[in-house]
Amino acid sequence: MSKFKCIIYLCSFSLLQAGGSEGSWINDWLMPNTGLTLWSIVTFLVLLTLLRWKAWGPLMDALDARAEQIEDSLTKAEKVSAQAEKQALKNEEILNAARQESQQILSQAREAGDKLKSKLEEDGKKEYDNLLEKAKEQIEREKNRAISDLKDHVSSLSLIAAEKIINKSLKDSDHTEIINNTIKEYEQN
Repeated sequence: MSKFKCIIYLCSFSLLQAGGSEGSWINDWLMPNTGLTLWSIVTFLVLLTLLRWKAWGPLMDALDARAEQIEDSLTKAEKVSAQAEKQALKNEEILNAARQESQQILSQAREAGDKLKSKLEEDGKKEYDNLLEKAKEQIEREKNRAISDLKDHVSSLSLIAAEKIINKSLKDSDHTEIINNTIKEYEQN
């Protein structure tokens, strides 16, 4: 920084010396002074060199670093975007697989429900048939018992009627034989 101050002092000293000539300020401004022009050019070149060395280099380095940082950020953003796209595709595949699996589960549940329904219907039909068969058997037994009771009752009535007609009493074995014969004749007719 001390070199920079020295150059500024030299430039300002030369300007002061050039302004010491006699004449008006308009002549100083309009008429070129060779010394002043030379010092102005030297000062400009020195300042340009100093600016390039102290300011332009670091400024360009900072701009280059910033450009690299922006480029890296863009590259990272593209990578993240590509990864997000890949992840979205994976998520879509997983979602499709889950949908297919849920469809399979639903179809299996429907099949199991249909099988269960068929089995329950079949079991219900079997149970119904069994109950119907048992009811028929029970009706047949009750019918046979009723017929047997009716036969006994008819035979008793027949015996009473026969006793009254014959007026004599028969033995129990005779009674049974007469009743059975009467029933057989009745069934044949």
